[in-house]
Amino acid sequence: MTPDRSFAPEVMAMSLVPYMRSLQKLDVTFTVTYRLEAVEKDGNQPIAHVGSDYGGVAKRRAFDQVVINHGTIPLDELYFDLKPASTNLGEMSHEQLIAGVPQSVARNSQGEFQLFRIGDAVSARNTHAAIYDALRLLKDI
Repeated sequence: MTPDRSFAPEVMAMSLVPYMRSLQKLDVTFTVTYRLEAVEKDGNQPIAHVGSDYGGVAKRRAFDQVVINHGTIPLDELYFDLKPASTNLGEMSHEQLIAGVPQSVARNSQGEFQLFRIGDAVSARNTHAAIYDALRLLKDI
């Protein structure tokens, strides 16, 4: 169940096929545009309280299992640890990025290296996004 309009939009097409094949063999039901609001137990049976971001929905549904995915948060601890020692203090010029030229931001004359936050340090994304970020930033080095 997801409040999104589609199921697993972040899963790339090649990865989606084996996942869907496995889940459909188990007769898993996918529900989009609904939100899990609470879960209670009735004996050993999980009862889900289901709502919608679009309003007017308050359902109770029994399930065999409820698995909750709270999403992910950026893995950015290393970025923030290294930021004070960088020449650019982690800053990126969006104008230079769009123009496809090397980054030249200099905010710390005592810095030892340039630092850029890409991939999952920005937000949970797929590998292709991280590779593309790195390519755009470093193609001229």
